[in-house]
Amino acid sequence: MRDSLPVFSSKEFLIFCFFLAISATFWFLSTLNDTYEKEYPLRVEITDIPHNVVITEPLPDTIRVVLRDKGYSLLEYAFNNTLRPIHLHFAHYAKAGGKGSITQNDIQKILKLRTLETTSITAVKSDRWDFYYSYGEMKKVPIVVEGQLLPAPNYFVTRTVLTPDSASVYAATSALDTIKAVYTEPQNIVDIKESATHHVALQKITGARIEPSTVRMSLIAEQMTEVTVSVPIKPVNVPEGVMLKTFPARVDVKVTVSLSSASQIKPELFNVVADYNDLSANPSEKLKVKIMVQPRGIVRAALKTNKVDYILENF
Repeated sequence: MRDSLPVFSSKEFLIFCFFLAISATFWFLSTLNDTYEKEYPLRVEITDIPHNVVITEPLPDTIRVVLRDKGYSLLEYAFNNTLRPIHLHFAHYAKAGGKGSITQNDIQKILKLRTLETTSITAVKSDRWDFYYSYGEMKKVPIVVEGQLLPAPNYFVTRTVLTPDSASVYAATSALDTIKAVYTEPQNIVDIKESATHHVALQKITGARIEPSTVRMSLIAEQMTEVTVSVPIKPVNVPEGVMLKTFPARVDVKVTVSLSSASQIKPELFNVVADYNDLSANPSEKLKVKIMVQPRGIVRAALKTNKVDYILENF
């Protein structure tokens, strides 16, 4: 029975574990007595902001500090509240022109009061040291889609709808005067075959707060088709006493349009003209015709022929 007990229940193994624990403890204490550098995150917040002030671009909410000291001191910082958030009084750091800033020295001075005398602050790191504010100045500007929206072959995007289609921009007056529009983050949507909705972020503007920060972009896509309509040619700029006749009197217009709108394409929606002034400027055996008016919403319209025969008659 005794022989069947695991080896770790033997007296020798227990003595081994005891001395191993003592050795580990001494090693750990010796390690803590060495000097190290360690990076800690430190929260920063602007406080005591007046009621009429809007922070349009805050400081980064976290900066990083690198401390150098004995291991046991650095371990203490990890478990007590010495490195609690730093609160910076707005009035002390705000400057004219809607901009404020802090410095590495500002943070180091505050940390010196919170850390041990043996601790060295070797680095203070932040993505930015500036913040921006305004006194409630705001204006609405249109939102513009930036990037490419490419339909698949034989499809096209009939509409791009942004909801909302404008944004409120808060910034100092000098900055607002230069902001004419807000742009989406660059889009790269290709091979569009069906309508879809995307949530897209708006590009940030330094020193400004933009509301909302994202918008809903609806792409209305339809399949294309081609239809042909026969449109009468209208002579224009013909002087009195002269009659201009074209042969043929009508011309075919080839129209690329969405499948759902094809039935709505009628000849009377077009205005195809033959201009007498073209003859006086450039006499020719053929007279040019051109589309002057075409319905909205079509992709393209083209004449099957852009020159016709004609005769002039005096009466």
